[in-house]
Amino acid sequence: MRKLIYGMNLSLDGYIAAPGDDIGWSVPSDELFQFWSDQLQATDLTLYGRKLWQTMSSYWPTGD
Repeated sequence: MRKLIYGMNLSLDGYIAAPGDDIGWSVPSDELFQFWSDQLQATDLTLYGRKLWQTMSSYWPTGD
């Protein structure tokens, strides 16, 4: 049996996006970035919501 891990980044006041659906409000620290990178490397399947998928899908084909 596999583990299911649910994770979401949000601000302390509970918002995920700034006004206008801007998700550029947060730049992660090196420690936080490494934590999420490690989580993703250990993941077999990742599910994204529609808006995050639409936002990131143009970046993924060319991103490092």
